[in-house]
Amino acid sequence: MKRIKAFIPYLLVYRWEISIGIIALLATDLISLAIPWILKNFIDLLPQKPSGSELAWYAGLLFLAAIGQGVSRFGWRKYLFGPSRKVEVDILNKLFQHLQSLDKTFFQNQKVGDLMSRATNDLRAVKDFLGLGLLVVLDAVVVIVAAVALMITINPRLTMYALLPLPLLSILFFGFIKTIGARHTAIQENLAKITSMVQENLAGIRVLHAFVQEEHEMKRFDDLNREHIAKNMGLAKLFGMFTPSLMLTIGIAALITLWVGGKEVITHQMAIQSGEVVENVFSLGSFVAFSGYLLMLSWPMMAIGYVTNLTQKGLAAMERIQEIFDSRSSLVGDVAPMSAELIEGGIEFKDLTFGYPGEPGPVLEHINLKIEAGSTVALIGMIGSGKSSIAQLIPRVFNAEGSSIFIDGQPINKIPLDRLRSHIAFVDQEPFLFSTSIRNNIAVGRSDATDEEIDAMVRCVHLTPDLERWPQGLETVVGERGVSLSGGQKQRIALARALIRNPKILILDDAFSSLDIETEAIILSNIRRITRSLTTLIITHRLTITRQVDQILVMERGQIVERGNHEVLIKNEGLYQRMYTNQALAREMEILLQ
Repeated sequence: MKRIKAFIPYLLVYRWEISIGIIALLATDLISLAIPWILKNFIDLLPQKPSGSELAWYAGLLFLAAIGQGVSRFGWRKYLFGPSRKVEVDILNKLFQHLQSLDKTFFQNQKVGDLMSRATNDLRAVKDFLGLGLLVVLDAVVVIVAAVALMITINPRLTMYALLPLPLLSILFFGFIKTIGARHTAIQENLAKITSMVQENLAGIRVLHAFVQEEHEMKRFDDLNREHIAKNMGLAKLFGMFTPSLMLTIGIAALITLWVGGKEVITHQMAIQSGEVVENVFSLGSFVAFSGYLLMLSWPMMAIGYVTNLTQKGLAAMERIQEIFDSRSSLVGDVAPMSAELIEGGIEFKDLTFGYPGEPGPVLEHINLKIEAGSTVALIGMIGSGKSSIAQLIPRVFNAEGSSIFIDGQPINKIPLDRLRSHIAFVDQEPFLFSTSIRNNIAVGRSDATDEEIDAMVRCVHLTPDLERWPQGLETVVGERGVSLSGGQKQRIALARALIRNPKILILDDAFSSLDIETEAIILSNIRRITRSLTTLIITHRLTITRQVDQILVMERGQIVERGNHEVLIKNEGLYQRMYTNQALAREMEILLQ
């Protein structure tokens, strides 16, 4: 029952449509139950040589029953299948919305292919259960109860004999249902693995080609598919025993009915012919009606196996979807009412210590830092020193404990997340581009951006020379993840996308790594020229731009070990001076070797 509760909120939205569908289904079942009774009365009337009008009456009843069945069948198909499709859309929309609300920590522990499988294959199983599964359950309950009641009315003793095999049915049902549910869960999980592998292989196809791993991946894929077939065959074998067992039970009931009921009909007919008084009448019409109701029981009995399959598959799928709904973002805080003033861009860290979830120790320790609004700061240091961690904490990609990070004196966990991020632009080393035109990629954060604004950003990031080589210019489609572009082109498009939002804080996490030194200098000069009040945080391994910044922060092992401008740090003869000297020597060697 607990597993069913997850569906109730979605079904309640369409309760009126579902109610109409249930009424139409009940009408269909009642009409179906009336037909054998009409035939019973008609057959029992035949020995009395009925008139044409009497025969026409029964023919008319059967005709009206056929029309009624047609109308009511249309009704339950429309109002039971229809809401199941709508619920599918509602769950999908809610799932998509919820996925967007989750933070990076969640996605680091999930595979994209698995999430796609839950949003497609699992959701389809939920839809089938809500539509056909619940329909068959309701139909089976109504038909079984009503048919058995009418059979008892016709002949209680024969009904008792006919239902003798039913305890065997219960043993079969409860014996198989747990195993079926477990196997469905295993199948859904294996299907998610297949989807995930396909997604990863397509995303990394160039790497596979470069390392000649096509054969290896095809073998892995073949193994996964064979495992999937084996799991499905195990379930098929289970149903191969379950469904025939149900049919055998129904066949035994029909055999008992034919043997016992046939004898009673013959006895009844012989008594009539000999002129005897018959007390317990079991006429030919009663036998036909009884057999008709027994035949009606065969569909619900057979449907038990089908419904069991749909139910276990749907419940297992909903549990996998519910796991996502139960996940919560760690990006929550005591959001306080804020003034209507815009964010200016001042950033301050007060004794910040931070460690990633699941990691044994902190990556940042006792960080104290103040960045004035409108200033440009460079963060440098060896790989793993904590530079990117600082950058990701400002827009709350990850969440810092307590009130240790402030924007304009306000703790960032008290600033609404959408407002905070609307004033921050972030460009990393490997930017993500959508499979659309360059123009649309630049305007992702500003759907109202004018052509003039887009052109200005293109010139700012020095992308104009590249556009002139493409016949379609800004309308050039970049392909999935920008596959048709070079690394430098992707970085510049991402930078234009960030700048067009007119942010107050710009974070560049090694965003010039694919550019040459000259282009990097041009772009930085353009940014400083057109954005005088922009607070800029630059994370870089190349020290050619540090002369242009207001403050340099040198990091080592999660701590700030040096700070100041270029001249001050060179005089200190510390880590910065050694890094700068080494890079200068490397550039001189490159020039000599050319």
